[in-house]
Amino acid sequence: MSLVGKRIVVTRPEEQAAELVGRLKDAGAIPIACPTIRIAPPESWRELDAALSRIESYEWVVFTSANGVRSVLSRARGLGRAADDVLDRRVAAVGASTARVLGGYGIEPAFIPGVERSRVLAEALPAVRGARILLMRSDIADPQLASALRERDARQVDDVIAYRTLLLPPRGHALEELRGGVDGVTFTSPSTVRGFLELGEEARSLLEGVAVVTLGPAATDALRLKGLEIAAEASERDMSGLVDALRLAFESAADEEIGT
Repeated sequence: MSLVGKRIVVTRPEEQAAELVGRLKDAGAIPIACPTIRIAPPESWRELDAALSRIESYEWVVFTSANGVRSVLSRARGLGRAADDVLDRRVAAVGASTARVLGGYGIEPAFIPGVERSRVLAEALPAVRGARILLMRSDIADPQLASALRERDARQVDDVIAYRTLLLPPRGHALEELRGGVDGVTFTSPSTVRGFLELGEEARSLLEGVAVVTLGPAATDALRLKGLEIAAEASERDMSGLVDALRLAFESAADEEIGT
């Protein structure tokens, strides 16, 4: 199904939206920038710096998001530590998107769960008993991952906030565009969902009759937890896959119309 002329909302952080915006334009769509989160440093670097200084003591370094990878390795570089310092550890990634960003730094994850959820990562991570684990996460990420690893008899779990996720409800020009009518809204993470829903009850009405498409199961779960349904979920966890999912959503909608 063609995306030509379709008005598609992009909720990614402004500094990370360029690829999706470009792919939408290439497909003939009209992207509407509406960042619903902003990535910020932790309130203090002390805890992360301390963890990086003893990185060699951990058997596992666990990343729960692509933003965590970017924040940690950027900080490590600023401290004069190379990605090789992390390379020497066994690294786990919550899903394909996080693994892809790690790969950009030359790091091949030793473990990626079959389903992109923190709970599955906690249950399936191998060789946990007696291990020292460094968990890198956002300030608003589910803290139960650390608890679950401790319950599996990890020797030590250092739960470190690598960055903050600031929620930004739609506003200004983006909100005007939404109110003017859109065809699709994309969500790439649970936090982009939460940021959008910070708008309150109007957020739900703005999604009515709109193709809601997600990058993966975590964002899908966040929507369904709030009683919202999706039109499609990307089968490939990248921006190309997200655009393909949009096409599938509109194609399915067209087929349903023909069927009625």
